[in-house]
Amino acid sequence: MHKGLDLVLEAFAEMPDMNLTVCGPVSAEKDFERVYYKELYNTSNIRTVGWVDIGAPAFAEITKNSIGLIYPSCSEGQSGGVLTCLHASLIPVVSYESGVSVDDFGVVLKQSSIAEIKNAVRAVSNLTAQQAKSMARKAWEYATANHTREAFSREYNKAISTIMGSN
Repeated sequence: MHKGLDLVLEAFAEMPDMNLTVCGPVSAEKDFERVYYKELYNTSNIRTVGWVDIGAPAFAEITKNSIGLIYPSCSEGQSGGVLTCLHASLIPVVSYESGVSVDDFGVVLKQSSIAEIKNAVRAVSNLTAQQAKSMARKAWEYATANHTREAFSREYNKAISTIMGSN
């Protein structure tokens, strides 16, 4: 629940004209699954696929048929899932607490309320093709410039050099 899936399910249950694909090990959270069973498995515009290997064709198919991701987490260091989706050129709708800065190419949820989530989803779905393409491209550019193994190694080496130089 601290990832905000409960809020997203409730928002999409009220927006039958919008589609949601739920990725993640929902079935491992039995209490959550029981409470949100109807939304997860019996709501026509919500499809629950469970955990998805990002190297598998299923991930490519999901991202090909999606405009964005929604992640209203209330507690995160930095969401690897959000970063993975940025690498896949999905437009992010995330909370500040997701730990990923998306101001230039996404939507930052301030309250993560159901109403705010619905408004953000509708805003992204109403983008022109050119606006959506631009935001998706910026998401990918940000991810590839700042969140790769090479970027991590570069920043890690800088931190170690700073620490070693200060002794």
